[in-house]
Amino acid sequence: VKRITIHGFKSFASKTDIIFNDKFNCILGPNGSGKSNIGDALCFVLGRLSAKSMRVEKASNLIFNGGKNKKPATHAMVEIVFTNEDHIFPIQAQEVAISRTITESGSIYRINDKKMTRTEVIDLLSMSRINPEGYNIILQGDITKFVEMSGVERRKIIEEISDVSLYEEKKHKA
Repeated sequence: VKRITIHGFKSFASKTDIIFNDKFNCILGPNGSGKSNIGDALCFVLGRLSAKSMRVEKASNLIFNGGKNKKPATHAMVEIVFTNEDHIFPIQAQEVAISRTITESGSIYRINDKKMTRTEVIDLLSMSRINPEGYNIILQGDITKFVEMSGVERRKIIEEISDVSLYEEKKHKA
C-alpha cells in the first residue's frame, strides 16, 4: 500500500492522506483520535459489506455526521493506492487506485478512476490475495478474540490464512 485517502468518512471530515512506506507502518494516537476509523476505512474501500464490522448500525452512518460544530458530509470517499511495479495486480499500470464512495443511495467503486462493480473490485483484489472479509487486516479486538477462541476455531483461521481451507473445500466438493 502506498497511500490511503479518506474524505467525509466517519470522523474524517476533511480530506486526509495517510502515506505508507514499504517497511513497517503503525498508526498511533490517543483515545478518540480516529485510529480505529482508519482500519474501518481500509475495510470499507476493500469492499467489506458488514456495517457492524465497521462499528456502525447502517452503512449511511459511515458518512461524517457533522459532529457538534461542522456541517455533515453528503458522501464519504476512501481511496487506496497500491504500487504495482511487481505486477501483483493483472493491470498494466504502475499504480492501482481503488476507491469507494458512499452516499445515502449506495456505493460507487472505481479502479484507476474507471467505474466498476464491487464484484470486479473483489475479483481484482483476490488475484492479489487480498480478501476484505479475511485476515489481511487485524482490527481492534481481533487479537483478543484469537487468544480466547478454542484450538479448533484457531486452527480453522490458520487453515484459511494458509489457503489449506480452499483445498479442503475442493476435496469435499469432489
